[in-house]
Parts: sequence; C-alpha cells; structure tokens
Amino acid sequence: MMNPHLNLLSEFLRIPSVSTQPEFIPDMEKAREFLVRLFNSLGLETRLIPSAVHPAVFAQTPHQTELPTILIYGHYDVQPPGAPSQWVSPPWEPTVRKDRIYARGSSDNKGQLLIHILSAQELINKFGLHKLPLNIKFYIEGEEEIGSPGIKKVFSDNLDLLSADYLIISDTEMLAPNQPAIDISLRGVMDLEIEIQTASHDVHSGQFGGLAPNPAFILSHLLSGMKNGHDKITLPGFYQDVKGLSANEREDFYRLEPSPDDLLKEGHLYYLSAAEPGITLNQRRWSEPTLDITGLESGYTGQGSKTIIPHDASAKISIRLVPNQNPEKIYQQIVTYFQKNTPKRCCLRIILYPSVPPYKAPTSHPIYSLAKQILKNVFGNPTVFTGQGGSIGSVPVITQFFNIPCLLIGFGLPDDNVHAPNEHLSLENFSKGISAMTLLYAQIPTLTR
Repeated sequence: MMNPHLNLLSEFLRIPSVSTQPEFIPDMEKAREFLVRLFNSLGLETRLIPSAVHPAVFAQTPHQTELPTILIYGHYDVQPPGAPSQWVSPPWEPTVRKDRIYARGSSDNKGQLLIHILSAQELINKFGLHKLPLNIKFYIEGEEEIGSPGIKKVFSDNLDLLSADYLIISDTEMLAPNQPAIDISLRGVMDLEIEIQTASHDVHSGQFGGLAPNPAFILSHLLSGMKNGHDKITLPGFYQDVKGLSANEREDFYRLEPSPDDLLKEGHLYYLSAAEPGITLNQRRWSEPTLDITGLESGYTGQGSKTIIPHDASAKISIRLVPNQNPEKIYQQIVTYFQKNTPKRCCLRIILYPSVPPYKAPTSHPIYSLAKQILKNVFGNPTVFTGQGGSIGSVPVITQFFNIPCLLIGFGLPDDNVHAPNEHLSLENFSKGISAMTLLYAQIPTLTR
C-alpha cells in the first residue's frame, strides 16, 4: 500500500471520536475537522450540517447538471473501545500486524469510508476537478452509533443539497478474503417494552398464594403465545406484507449456505432454534422476520430466595422486519394482541422505541450488474448477493426520500472484531477497495438513468 494512504488512515484512527459519551465531544470535533481539511485539500465544497446531537460533514464536487450524481454515506463516530486490557495494542494507536491495521474504527467505519474518499481523489487526479465524469457528494454523519436520530430531519431540510441518483455505502463485510459481496437486503428493527401490573406492591406468597394473580406467569404466557413450535410468529397478519426473494437472490443465498456447525462456532451457541421446514439458514438470518425477548424481569432476582408474589413483570422485545413490512402496522398488531389477551383488570403498558424500516435493493437495476463485474475483476472471484440480518438506519431513509438504489459494498471481513476489542481492517481490502470504487465511479455515467 502507498504510505500516504496508510498515514492518512492512521491519522484518522488516532482520533477517539466516540459519539455515545460526553467526554469525547472535543474528539468528535477533531474528527470533523480532519474530514473538512481532507475534503478542502481535494477542492470540494465542504460544510457542516447540524443534526440532533453531532453535526454531519457534507462535501461535493462542482456540480455539472447533465451528469449523474452519487451520494456516498459514511460515519465518523465509533464505538467505545472497552477494556484496554482486552486490546493487544492500544485502541487509539493504529498498529499494523500481518497486513491488518488494528484500531477502533478501522473497519467500522473510518477505513471503509476512506476507501471512497481516496477513490474520489484518484478520479480528481485523473480527470481534473472540473472535468469529472459524474458528480460526487459525501454525507458523513457522527450519529450512526447512536441510531442516527437526526437523519430524517437533516434530509427533509436539505433535499436539494443532498439529492442524488445513487446511494453508495461501505459499512458491512465480505464473506471471506477475496470473495466480494453486495448486500441486497437489510432487516428493519423495532424495539418495545411490555409491562403488566397486577397490584400496587409485592405480596407475601404464603398469605396470598393461590389468590393473587402472578404477572410473571401472565406475561410469560402471552409472550410464548406469540410463536409456535417452528419459531413462526403467530400474530394475525404478521407475514401478510413480506416480500419474498427472487429466484436469483434465492440461488445466491443457497450457494452461500453455511453449515450449522459454522454458525454454532461463530455465535458460541449450544444449538440452533427450531425452524419451519424448507427454510434455509441464510433465509432465516437474512430475509425472515424475527421476534425475540431481549430482556425479562419480575419479582426478586437477588441472591437467595424471597417469598413474594411480584406485582409487575416486564419484557423487552426486539423485532426484525423484512421488506415490505411496515413498523407502524406491526406495532398495532402487537398492541391488539396484548390488549385482547391481557386480563381486563391488569394494568398494561407498551412502550415503543424508535424503529428502523427494512430495505430491499432493486437488483434488476443495471448498477448492480456493473458493480458485480468490477468487483469480480478486482478481487478475482465472482461477486455474490448477500443479506444483512441487522439494520443501517440511514439506508431506508435516504432511498425513500429520493427513490434511488443503494449499493452496499462491504470491504470488511467477518472476523474484523467490529464493536469488539482488537478491531482491524485488511490492508489488502483497503487497497483493492480503492481500485474497485475508482473503476466503478468512472463507469457509472455509462448507465442509463
């Protein structure tokens, strides 16, 4: 790799731009200043856009009306590093070992973001700033790790400034070294908290046992009634709007099917949950909706025993949604279920947290064929379509505002330890990523808009 590229990446990684903790606010500002200086050095028009908590950095090349426009999204905020003792080298001191650079944010998302900035630099060096074959815009937010709370308002208030024909993001991973992939689906997420209260306070289990209703049993019964023995969600109408995979997408998912042992090892699991016959593992983790209990609390949970009947019970539920499911519609189905089945004299509370809708890529669009071919040429293996079980909140927001396709190309690897100690990024992927995206951007103008 060229030393200037590695030096630039290392400089960016040394900035502890953690968005979740107030003590890092000065470092968030330093990260923005780094990006502004970098964009200014390339001749781009650059500004900060206020958001809910941390401003975003916007930059663009001189606009040419007749040319297509790409919007490159990334984020400069990172996760906290965790315990320093868990890191082989300090999280804010980038260290290269075996062609990998170790530091917090190396894969998520600073290294992958710089791939696109350096690709733009390559195009500027080749064509000149005012003779580029396309318009390039960057939107780099500082709130991705806190759920992008300001992104809807930012785009609503800046439609003309941020409008584009294509959205490009690298915030995921390849399946394996030299196995390029394009993510074509993201599951949405909706989190709720359910609380059932049967009394004003706990009561003695001897004096009131057999008399007092037990909210823990009531809530457990209602939660278990939301699924059947094949892990299918039983809420009426829950699957009504689910959009299935195309034949090509299903084939790609099947060809990439892992073994159960691979998933057991990856998740450190004792066994896999039951499933409806005929649904593959990749379908289950990428394209099927889920409902899971993420927290459960009632009564006394300290050391030893306490002879009480609790007065309330609560559960946190996380639902992963797939295209074309609507979070508001699913929420109403849950409310109806609990209101109908909770005993009438119980006090029922349902809290809905901010949700993220799912996303499905329009894979028939010619940009996907072009990207698959270029990635194959650079990495030496056919490009595959994959899915993501998780969510990227910016994708459905931006694509819906402008009705544009999103190209999700990850250059990380599954073992990059994203959000964990010893996070790292392959320098080979970093270098090849710059080459691939430079080629892609130069050829996007050949597509019919």
